[in-house]
Amino acid sequence: MIYKIKNELLEVINECKEYDEYIFKRFGQFETITENFTNNFLKIKTDSVEINLMGTYKILKNRIIKTDIYPIINNVIAYLINDENNILMHSTVVSKQGKGVLIVGEFGQGKSTLAKEFENNGYEINSTDQTWLEFKNGKIYQKLGSSFDIENGKIKILEQDKNLKNIKIEKIVRIIGLCDNGNTKIDINNNKYYIIKNLASFCYWNCMMPIFTDDVELYNTNVFTKKFLKKITETKIINIDVRGDKVEILKELGEI
Repeated sequence: MIYKIKNELLEVINECKEYDEYIFKRFGQFETITENFTNNFLKIKTDSVEINLMGTYKILKNRIIKTDIYPIINNVIAYLINDENNILMHSTVVSKQGKGVLIVGEFGQGKSTLAKEFENNGYEINSTDQTWLEFKNGKIYQKLGSSFDIENGKIKILEQDKNLKNIKIEKIVRIIGLCDNGNTKIDINNNKYYIIKNLASFCYWNCMMPIFTDDVELYNTNVFTKKFLKKITETKIINIDVRGDKVEILKELGEI
């Protein structure tokens, strides 16, 4: 299968058939192309993983470990997307009437939980886990969101192409921690240096995440991170840190 990712074509071949659903549904948000040749490829073989991106070749000399599938795929996608005006960020996006909220947080910290609370209050989920963000005309937009989620061990796909919507981001919510009936605290962050530092890890992870298939460094996707995040600080986006009860958080965010 050949996919168009920004301005590049990528051929994806998988010989580990038990992982077909995880691999091809992850790429399913991208346009498929009928052309039959490109120099860029991701080949997941039964005994190795071979990658060639824009002339740089890497090989992992073992059968892929299941927990490495997404870090490797997201590293490939980020390497093809990232530049001064585009970045792949570990994040969720919700929106109402075209106004978007970008939610970031560490693994297991409650992005999906908070997104579903938004959904229960009239928002729609536009990106489940990985978001392609674009800087355009002084604003930040969701260019493309990830369309899949894993719920109770099963892959769930967003309906009605909601991930394809071009959503203007108006708020960025960083989750410090969620807890039912806990003390709720909402802090607006206006310090541009802290904003950049706080968001950087959600761009870095697809390069820095340890993989176990082989001791090979993946592609460096961090070259443009600081420049892109600096542009976020120059927009009118409100940056908010939250902790506490998801219901109370949503109420307080509605007043900002």
